[in-house]
Amino acid sequence: MGDYYILYLLGTLAVMIGSFVVQSNLKSKAAKGSQIRAASGKTANQVVEEMLREHGITGITIDHKPGELTDCYSPREGKIYLSDTTYNQCSITAIAVAAHECGHAVQDHENMPIYRLRQMLAPVAGISSQAGVWLAMIGLIVAQASSGGSELAYNICTLGIIIYMAAFLFYLVMLPVERNASNRAYKDMKQAGWVGQDQLKFSYKVLRAAGDTYAIALASAAVTLLRLLAIRGNSGRRR
Repeated sequence: MGDYYILYLLGTLAVMIGSFVVQSNLKSKAAKGSQIRAASGKTANQVVEEMLREHGITGITIDHKPGELTDCYSPREGKIYLSDTTYNQCSITAIAVAAHECGHAVQDHENMPIYRLRQMLAPVAGISSQAGVWLAMIGLIVAQASSGGSELAYNICTLGIIIYMAAFLFYLVMLPVERNASNRAYKDMKQAGWVGQDQLKFSYKVLRAAGDTYAIALASAAVTLLRLLAIRGNSGRRR
């Protein structure tokens, strides 16, 4: 059993535990925050409008997107979508989430380099993550089918890893982009007084809890990369 495979098993266990903890923490914080009315009495929609205006951004509209955690900023459509628990709601969770999504609009408006990189990688990330894994599996099958195919198998696996790196890079840059959007949201929430001073600390906890999910996504991508390296190691044993 290779070193990569051992690291893969340990990483998988760590990600499973971490994911459970992070998701539970996010649900708990978001649910509690949704029961707390913002001291300003302003809705998430009003907060988005004010934040856009403060940063000199025009041409962005707000729309409702049914469901939970469906909040997102769509640069292509020029819209900020707010979910059922955010749209026209005045809880501190709704305001924090709306301000975070507006933070992405600000990143876009300011041509933030790492945000641009994420947007460039986004269209190919899903395809490369699937294609990379499938190529590595094909390489392993080739290695097991023929003793003379191990060289070919090793090269196929290597190609799969190279392709998967596009997805890994996407997750790598996504975390700082999301953290930055949360930091922008918190800064504007604090300056504009959309939530009370005594509510700021918990609002920040909601933002951090949401950001932690992206840290888990990055960790999961790293574990998958270890898996591909382990597969390549197995395919090249007879080289």
